[in-house]
Amino acid sequence: MLNRLFNEGLDTSDRKNRVVIHTLRHTFTSHLAINGTPIFTIQKLMNHKDIKMTMRYAKLAPDSGMKMVKGLYK
Repeated sequence: MLNRLFNEGLDTSDRKNRVVIHTLRHTFTSHLAINGTPIFTIQKLMNHKDIKMTMRYAKLAPDSGMKMVKGLYK
Protein backbone atom coordinates (compact mmCIF):
# COMPACT_ATOMS: atom_id res chain seq x y z
CA MET A 1 0.00 0.00 0.00
CA LEU A 2 2.81 2.45 0.87
CA ASN A 3 4.44 1.76 -2.48
CA ARG A 4 1.23 2.63 -4.32
CA LEU A 5 0.68 5.81 -2.28
CA PHE A 6 4.20 7.20 -1.91
CA ASN A 7 6.80 5.30 -3.89
CA GLU A 8 5.30 5.11 -7.36
CA GLY A 9 7.94 5.87 -9.96
CA LEU A 10 10.86 5.54 -7.53
CA ASP A 11 13.62 3.05 -8.15
CA THR A 12 13.38 0.16 -5.68
CA SER A 13 17.00 0.79 -4.65
CA ASP A 14 16.31 4.47 -3.78
CA ARG A 15 16.54 4.09 0.00
CA LYS A 16 16.84 7.84 0.61
CA ASN A 17 13.46 8.81 -0.85
CA ARG A 18 11.34 5.70 -0.31
CA VAL A 19 8.59 5.81 2.31
CA VAL A 20 8.44 2.85 4.70
CA ILE A 21 6.56 2.26 7.96
CA HIS A 22 9.50 3.70 9.93
CA THR A 23 9.22 6.94 7.90
CA LEU A 24 5.63 7.41 9.05
CA ARG A 25 6.52 6.52 12.65
CA HIS A 26 9.37 9.06 12.64
CA THR A 27 7.15 11.76 11.13
CA PHE A 28 4.43 11.14 13.73
CA THR A 29 6.96 11.36 16.57
CA SER A 30 8.52 14.51 15.12
CA HIS A 31 5.12 16.20 14.95
CA LEU A 32 4.42 15.28 18.56
CA ALA A 33 7.68 16.92 19.64
CA ILE A 34 7.19 20.00 17.47
CA ASN A 35 3.74 20.51 18.98
CA GLY A 36 5.07 20.43 22.54
CA THR A 37 4.09 16.93 23.67
CA PRO A 38 6.05 16.09 26.84
CA ILE A 39 9.04 13.85 26.14
CA PHE A 40 7.86 11.15 28.57
CA THR A 41 4.48 11.04 26.83
CA ILE A 42 6.25 10.58 23.50
CA GLN A 43 8.35 7.81 25.04
CA LYS A 44 5.23 6.02 26.20
CA LEU A 45 3.36 6.45 22.91
CA MET A 46 6.32 5.18 20.89
CA ASN A 47 7.01 2.35 23.34
CA HIS A 48 10.68 3.33 23.66
CA LYS A 49 12.31 1.30 26.42
CA ASP A 50 15.14 3.80 26.87
CA ILE A 51 14.58 7.58 27.12
CA LYS A 52 17.77 8.07 25.06
CA MET A 53 15.86 6.87 22.01
CA THR A 54 13.14 9.46 22.59
CA MET A 55 15.56 12.27 23.37
CA ARG A 56 16.56 12.37 19.69
CA TYR A 57 13.27 14.19 19.12
CA ALA A 58 13.74 16.72 21.93
CA LYS A 59 15.74 19.01 19.66
CA LEU A 60 12.60 19.56 17.58
CA ALA A 61 10.99 21.46 20.47
CA PRO A 62 13.72 24.01 21.29
CA ASP A 63 11.58 26.17 23.59
CA SER A 64 9.75 23.27 25.23
CA GLY A 65 10.59 24.30 28.79
CA MET A 66 10.65 28.06 28.32
CA LYS A 67 6.92 28.53 28.97
CA MET A 68 7.23 26.70 32.29
CA VAL A 69 10.21 28.79 33.39
CA LYS A 70 8.49 32.05 32.46
CA GLY A 71 5.41 30.94 34.37
CA LEU A 72 7.45 30.74 37.58
CA TYR A 73 8.01 34.50 37.69
CA LYS A 74 4.63 35.98 36.72
